[in-house]
Amino acid sequence: MPLTGFFRITWTVQLAVGVALFGVSFWVENQVLHGIFAAPVIALTLAVALEFGKAAAIVWHRYLSLAGDTAYPTATRVFSGVFRIGLVTLSVLCSLLYLGVHLDRPNLVQVRAAELTAIDTRLAADLERLDARQAAEVQAETERRDAELTAARALHQRQVDALETLLRAEMDRVVGGVFKGPRYQELERRLEAARAASESALAALAERHRREAGAAAARADHLDTARQALHTEADARRRAVRESRFDQDDRTHNPLVITLIRLAADVFGRTVTAPQFAFALALFLSVLVELGIVLAFDTITLAVIPALAAQHREAVLEEALAAEVEGTAVRDAMRHREAMDRVRQGADRVAERAQAHQAAHHRDAAATDWRQAA
Repeated sequence: MPLTGFFRITWTVQLAVGVALFGVSFWVENQVLHGIFAAPVIALTLAVALEFGKAAAIVWHRYLSLAGDTAYPTATRVFSGVFRIGLVTLSVLCSLLYLGVHLDRPNLVQVRAAELTAIDTRLAADLERLDARQAAEVQAETERRDAELTAARALHQRQVDALETLLRAEMDRVVGGVFKGPRYQELERRLEAARAASESALAALAERHRREAGAAAARADHLDTARQALHTEADARRRAVRESRFDQDDRTHNPLVITLIRLAADVFGRTVTAPQFAFALALFLSVLVELGIVLAFDTITLAVIPALAAQHREAVLEEALAAEVEGTAVRDAMRHREAMDRVRQGADRVAERAQAHQAAHHRDAAATDWRQAA
């Protein structure tokens, strides 16, 4: 069959498609096996052996299927079929795993990190609010106590100062050489009473401030409990975020997937979840890649089978002729060796007879000489 330009182009395109899909399938399978096996060399060796074995099995199955039952027995067909189906199934599973990982919630890590960051930000804000509240309460309480203490001291100090002023003025009044009269004594008594009242009032105020300080410490303990509760709540929310799958969170899925799902729901009235769509798409692409590989290598083999068959027949004839010629040459060589052996054996026998005759002649000559000498 002449190789026209159209045949060359289509055959080359089909070969390029098959090689490209084969390369993708091999790369995906190597990635998946690399995640299974600890040693990369084992994963690479297994991927090379399985993928090239799959391509070779497809080509030889198509070639031997047209050669007849004699060249392709039933047992070999069964083994080849199981082998090819197993390899294609393995490639589909590896492609499904690889594509599923990239299609199923591709933004999960970013969304989870954003949620954890939001929890930490909220916790920091709540703790800052509690600290600000506690600081404001402490400052307000301190200012109030200082104001009360200052006011109490000022009030009693004014009374003491007034009495001391009256007492000093009374000291300037001398009656009969005595300045400590009843009026002076009354002022002195009232001054001492004012001083005692000032000390008592300040002591009572200090005691009340100490009680209020205890209440403030209790409130601080309450705020510490509130802080611990905030940390506990944040830890629970972090744990929930880490354990959550975020299946229903649109942020974790590819925007194109979400858009397509919404369009399908609006058009067909059927809602499909993002994981279901990711699984279906991954399965579809995986099966499509493997079918493309099988179809490419199968049709390429079908296209070149006539040429391969003719080359095979010619090669077989050449081998048969070479074997026949070689066999004839071997047989001729064996016959030649056999003839030469017979010739050598005849020559040996003639030589032996000649040697025996010569020996007999020598004996007769020796006997004659002895008789003559006698």
